[in-house]
Amino acid sequence: MAVVILLLLLGAGAGLVLTGVGKLQTEVPTCYGRPMAPGDTCVAHSTGPVTDGMPTPQDSTYQEQLDSLTSGGWTSIGLGLVLLALGVLIGVTWATGAGRDRPR
Repeated sequence: MAVVILLLLLGAGAGLVLTGVGKLQTEVPTCYGRPMAPGDTCVAHSTGPVTDGMPTPQDSTYQEQLDSLTSGGWTSIGLGLVLLALGVLIGVTWATGAGRDRPR
């Protein structure tokens, strides 16, 4: 069971790091699937009534969209590195503890 948890932590961590790097490689922010250029503003479309708890759609500039893409990438990389470090720590602890638990 410990091996499965260890593999899940390492796999999830590596996946998050790769996803974050992919987000940072995004060259052009988009507005509803269309590439934006510096100076563009993405006008928010409202497809229905805004209900309680839902944010009101708002316009965003090219720079805001780009910042949003890169901040999500850094967040993903950070979480991935934490999971990888936790996986390594658990793996090392498990490996060194396994040697001590054996009867002699």
